Amino acid sequence: MNANKLANNFAQTLVASLAFLLASHAIADEAKDAASKRTPWTTSKVKGSPEPPLPFVTEQVFPNLKFNRCIDMCKLPGTNRLLVLEQGGKVYSFENNSDVKKADLAGELKANIEGVSNVYAMVLHPEFEKNRFGYFCLIKGGDRAKGSQIVRFEISDSDPPTINLDTAATILRWQAGGHNGCCLKFGPDGYLYISTGDGAGPNPPDTLQAGQDVSNLLSAILRIDVDQTEGGKNYRIPNDNPFVTLEGARGEIWAYGFRNPWRMSFDSKTGDLWVGDVGWELWEMLDRVERGGNYGWSVMEGRIPANPEFPRGPTTILPPTIDHPHSESSSITDGLTYYGKRLAELHGHHVYSDYDTGKFWSFRHKNGEVVEHREIADTTHRVVGFAEDHSGEFFIVDHIGGSLHQLVPNPRRDEVSQFPRKLSQSGLFASVTDQTPAAGVVPYNVISEQWSDHATAQRFVGVPGDAVLPSGKAIGKTMAFPDDSVLVKTLSLEMEAGNPASQRRIETQILHFNGIDWLGYSYRWNEDQTDAELLDASGAEHVFEIIDKKAPGGRRKQTWRFSGRAECMRCHNKWSGPVLGFNASQLTSDSQLSAFASTGLFSKPLDKKTRFANPRDTAANLNTRARAYLHTNCAHCHRMHAGSAVLSYLHSDLSLEKMNMVGVRPTQGTFGLHSAQVIRAKDPFGSVLYYRMSKLGGGRMPHIGSTEVDRKAVDLIYNWINHISPDDSKDTSGQQFLDKLRQIEATRVDRLRTFKGSSDQLSEQTAEILSTTSGALQLIRAIDRHAVPENVANAAIEHATNHKSLAVRDLFERFLPPEKRVKRLGTVVDADRLLKLKGDVERGRQLFFTTAGIACKNCHRIGKEGKQVGPDLTQIGKKLNRQQLLESILEPSKRIDREYVTYVAQTLEGKLVTGLLVKKTTEAIVLRDAENKETRILADDIDQLSRQKKSLMPELLLRDMTAEQVADLLAFLSSLK
Repeated sequence: MNANKLANNFAQTLVASLAFLLASHAIADEAKDAASKRTPWTTSKVKGSPEPPLPFVTEQVFPNLKFNRCIDMCKLPGTNRLLVLEQGGKVYSFENNSDVKKADLAGELKANIEGVSNVYAMVLHPEFEKNRFGYFCLIKGGDRAKGSQIVRFEISDSDPPTINLDTAATILRWQAGGHNGCCLKFGPDGYLYISTGDGAGPNPPDTLQAGQDVSNLLSAILRIDVDQTEGGKNYRIPNDNPFVTLEGARGEIWAYGFRNPWRMSFDSKTGDLWVGDVGWELWEMLDRVERGGNYGWSVMEGRIPANPEFPRGPTTILPPTIDHPHSESSSITDGLTYYGKRLAELHGHHVYSDYDTGKFWSFRHKNGEVVEHREIADTTHRVVGFAEDHSGEFFIVDHIGGSLHQLVPNPRRDEVSQFPRKLSQSGLFASVTDQTPAAGVVPYNVISEQWSDHATAQRFVGVPGDAVLPSGKAIGKTMAFPDDSVLVKTLSLEMEAGNPASQRRIETQILHFNGIDWLGYSYRWNEDQTDAELLDASGAEHVFEIIDKKAPGGRRKQTWRFSGRAECMRCHNKWSGPVLGFNASQLTSDSQLSAFASTGLFSKPLDKKTRFANPRDTAANLNTRARAYLHTNCAHCHRMHAGSAVLSYLHSDLSLEKMNMVGVRPTQGTFGLHSAQVIRAKDPFGSVLYYRMSKLGGGRMPHIGSTEVDRKAVDLIYNWINHISPDDSKDTSGQQFLDKLRQIEATRVDRLRTFKGSSDQLSEQTAEILSTTSGALQLIRAIDRHAVPENVANAAIEHATNHKSLAVRDLFERFLPPEKRVKRLGTVVDADRLLKLKGDVERGRQLFFTTAGIACKNCHRIGKEGKQVGPDLTQIGKKLNRQQLLESILEPSKRIDREYVTYVAQTLEGKLVTGLLVKKTTEAIVLRDAENKETRILADDIDQLSRQKKSLMPELLLRDMTAEQVADLLAFLSSLK
C-alpha cells in the first residue's frame, strides 16, 4: 500500500472518528435531557430467576491459552498432550496442565494446501501410536462438486509433535456447500464414521433433495474401513453396511436422513452412536443411530412434516431420541457419555449442548428409554465440540471465545430464589388491585393488538433507575434495554360478552431481561381480584363460563391457557425479536407519542414512518390493516429461522412477492382445498391462510396463544385476499376451472337462503355443499353473516359437525359447546393412566373383530381374518410394546411405514381421491381407500398427485371408547407374537 493511500485512509478515519464522537455527545446530551424528565424506577424486585440454580457452571481450564475459532479437540495417545484444531486450519498441541503457558503449532493445513477454506474436524487412528495417522475434514470452497474431503496425514512422534504435510492422502470426497456435516469418529469396530450434511443452505430447505436419496453421500453417516483399499478407493466398504446390495445406493452409508449432523460420539461402554442433527425452523434432534436408520430429513424435521411430498428413502422414518424446540436450542452440539470420576453426579450420563444458547443437558439411556433428562448448565459459550483426556474427563470447546472449559459444581446451587411469587411483591405497582403503576413504571398502548381470545390488555414498561431508551433503529432490540428491564401485560376477559363492566383480570404476563435473554413469566389472578400468583414453569389451564347471547343456551365455556415459560419463548426468541410489541411501528399513535413525551423514557421522539394501521379501523387502508394484523399475530413465527415449517413470511415490511404466499402451493397440507395455494389471489375459498384462520383444531392460525376464532379478522383477511390482483401471483394455473367450481358452490349455498323443503332434502343439499372444503368455507361465511335462516343454519351445523371429513368438522366445531367438542389427542387422553390399566386379552379380541363401531378389522388383518388396507398385525406384539401400540393409535401419522403413505389425486374435473398407491404406470395409477376399494385413474386425467403427511388410519379412533376398552385392546394386540 503506497503513502498516498495511507494518508487518505488516515484522513477518512479521522473524519469518521470525529463524526462518531460528535454523534455520541449528541446522543448523550439527548439522553441526559430525557433522564432529567424521568421519574426513576427504584422499587423493582424482578431480578434473578424463580427457578432453582442449575447444578453446574463452567470454568476455563487453560487460562493462558487463547485460540482463533477453535473447532475440535482430541487427546494425543502416548503423551500427556492435547490437540486443538482451529477453523482456519491451524493445529496446536499443549501439555494437559492447567498452568500451561503456550500451545505449540503442529501444522497449518489451510496455508499449505491449495483451495482449503475451512477445516472442521480431526480424529486420530485407533492404532495411532503404531501408524501415526491423523484424519482431517477439509472444505475446499471453490470445488462444490467434491469440496468436502477427508485427508490423512502422518504426525511425528517428536515433542512437540508436527504434522508432515507431504504425507497428505485424500481418502474420500463429497459435495460441499452449506451443510457439510464433517464430524469424524472411529467406532468400537475400528471403522471410520463420517457425518455429511445435505449440501445446501438453510432456505429453501434441502434444495438437492438429498435427505432421502441414498444414491449419493449427502445427509448421512458413512462407515468405511480405512485400513484396506479396494476398487481404486483409499478405503474399503464393510460388507455388513446396510445398503451394500441395494441397487443404485452408495454402500458407504450407515444411516441417512440428516440435515446437518455436526457432532457425534460413541458411548465407550455400550457402543451406542449418538448424533446431534442441527435442525431447520422448529427442532433440534439428538438421535441414537441404528444401522440403516432413516432420520427423516427433509420429509420430516424431527417429528414434524417439512416436505411431505418429497420422495422417501428405502427404509422407514424413525423419530429422534430427543428433540428440542427452538425456544430451548437452535444449533445442537452432541457431546459424549461421561465415565470420569471428577463429576460423580454425571457418571454414565450423556452430556450435550447447544451452540446458540450455551445450554447443557444430560440424560441416561436405560433399557431403550431416556431417563433423568434435565438441563444442567446455562452459559454464554458457543459450544462447538467436546473432547476427553486420558482419564475420561472432558473439555468444552468455545468456538468464538477461543477457550477451553469444563463443568464444575455450581457453588450457588443451594441458594433460595428471591424472585417475586406474587405480583404485589414485584415492585411494579403502587396498587396491584387498581393496576396503578409504581413511580417510574410507564403505561403504554400498541396500535395493532394481538388477538387474545376476546381478552383486552393493559401494558406497562419498567426500566430501572432513570435510564432512557434510544428512539432510533435500536428500539425494541435487546441491547437497548438495561439489565432487569421489564415489560408487563395484564389480560382481562368479559364474563358477559359485550359488557365491559363484567371484566375480570385473568393473567399478568411479564418479560424480564436478565442481561442476556428476555424470559417470560405468567401470574394468575385470584378470585378476589386483589393479587396474582406466579405459575409454575409448565403453565396452567382454567375454564371460564361466559354469558353470551350468541352461544347455544346463552352461555359458553372458554378454556384459557396460561402459557408455560418454554411456550413464551416460542414467540419471544432472538429471531422474532423478544420484545415483539415494543417498537416504533406499534408505539407511534398520536396519543401514545404525546404520553411518552411527558415521561422522558426515550432519548428523543419516536419516528412515525413505520407506524402500523389499526386492523380494527375500518376507515384505514385495507392492505395496511391486513398486513398489520398478520405481522402482529403471525410474523413472530413466519420469518426466517423463527419457528415455522412454512416458508411464508408475514412481517409487514415485505412486498407481496417476498412474502412467498400469493400463488404458492402450501407445504403443510391442503386441507382438501382443490389446487390450494397459501393465498390464491381474489379467491379466499382456495386460500389455505383463510381456511386456517376460520377453523379450530390442528393447523389453525394464529397458531400460538389462541384457541378461539377471530371472526372480525377472518372478515378482514377475506376482503384483503379478494383485493389481491392475479398479477401478483406466482401461479394462476387452474383458475378458470376454480371459478366454475366457486360458482357451483355459491349457487348451492344460495339455495339454502330460501330453502323450504323437507329435512331429507336439506340434508342432501347440505351434503352437496360440504363435499368440498371450499364449499364448507362458503357455507360457514353465509352462516356467520346471517344469510341463512336460523333453522337451516342449525341443521347445516349439525350435519357439518358430524361430517366424515376432519377438515369440515374443524371449521364448524366452534358452534359446539366445549363439552361436545373433540377431546383433542395429547391434551385430554391420559396415556400414562391407560397404560397402567390391566386389560383382558379375550375382551380385546372381541373388540377388534366383533364390537360395533370399532372397525379395526376393516383395515387390518390378523392371521386370515380382516382386510389388509393397513399393516398386517399378526405379530404386532413382537414389533411394538404397549406404549408404542397406544402411540400408534393415538397419533397414526407420527410414524408411517413407507408402503402405507397416503396419496391424494386431484383430477382435472376437480375430483379428489385419497388412498394408498397400489400401482403407478405411465398410463394410470391405482389408489386403495380405507374401505379397501381400488380406484384407477388415467394419467392424462390427473391434475396433481401428492403424498400426504396424514396416515390413512384416522385419528380420534379412541374418542368413543372407555379406558377399560382401550386397555383390553392393547392387551390383545400385545399378545400377538
